[in-house]
Amino acid sequence: MPVALALLAAVVAVSQPNLAKLVLKPAAVGSGYVQLQRADGKGTAQRTLDLCGTKNYPSESLRSDRLQVDYLKQNGALGLSNEVVTYKGGGAANALREVAQHAKTCPNKPIAFEGQPPLVYHFTHITDAKLLHGYVALRIDISGKIKGKAVKVVRYAVYQRFGNVLSGIYSYAAASVSTAAQQAFVLHAAEMSAKALKGNSQAGGVPA
Repeated sequence: MPVALALLAAVVAVSQPNLAKLVLKPAAVGSGYVQLQRADGKGTAQRTLDLCGTKNYPSESLRSDRLQVDYLKQNGALGLSNEVVTYKGGGAANALREVAQHAKTCPNKPIAFEGQPPLVYHFTHITDAKLLHGYVALRIDISGKIKGKAVKVVRYAVYQRFGNVLSGIYSYAAASVSTAAQQAFVLHAAEMSAKALKGNSQAGGVPA
């Protein structure tokens, strides 16, 4: 291989973060948690952003790689998922702006995802001074009916960017778990994700 091509290959290799090193370690999520691989967790075939539907997310076409894993513990009532995504150009910054705009303008009316019944999503911004500048942290109250039965659940989603990498932290919980406990759980994980991004030089760039 010519020297110029070898140098180019080395630069490309260095510039592509190892996403397996950027997702949370189970111990960072909590005692007793294990990391579980997802069938749809690798690659960009699975979309990243679908807050308030799947329209108006042009950053999806700028993704270059993606890894998403889940975390559970035996008999645990709180579950977590961490998604880390690399982008071309300014795609990560665009993605963060897009998700913030959707959370701001999403109509409070039923939204139907493919293969799912229409449900109402209500977003409330939450704050945490330990997260990366420009973060978007949301409590998502979901209500509606599935097969004639009333549904009312709370989910959380936290998006952060460092350089060309976007990290999404998503939580779900059993009905018996208080929203305060769920929020504390997801924000702790998001804080750990912020540390992981800042502590890994491969993420590169500045946070916002």
